[in-house]
Amino acid sequence: MAKKKKPIVCKKCSLEIEVGTPVDLDNRTKEWPFVAPMPDSNGNVTITQMAIWKCPKCGATIRGSVGKTKGEFQGKSKKLQIEEKLTEKVKFDIEVLAGSMGVEKDNLEKILTMMIKKGTAKGKIEGDMFIPA
Repeated sequence: MAKKKKPIVCKKCSLEIEVGTPVDLDNRTKEWPFVAPMPDSNGNVTITQMAIWKCPKCGATIRGSVGKTKGEFQGKSKKLQIEEKLTEKVKFDIEVLAGSMGVEKDNLEKILTMMIKKGTAKGKIEGDMFIPA
């Protein structure tokens, strides 16, 4: 059974506006996402859709939440993506991995070189390829 959303209540005149109704949609003046600064215990981040309404009865400004969702925010960390790729122990194209992560190839190459020197990555770089040991 779906949990019913609490109505938005005007603090000035106590008018209740049900989320998703025409009154709600007609009186929204601004919307934005609010991302929780810390993930929950499962690693999911809560994203709350916030909004501002103009009360149709008294004209007061009302701020509140339209709804919430959970999910991975911008996917996994770059460090985790690199570590997962290295644990696969398969040859990979550095440029392709860099593109999928949204980083520059040169930066990823420097990171991999540093990891090899520190011993946290076992393998070598030949051309644009990382070859695991």
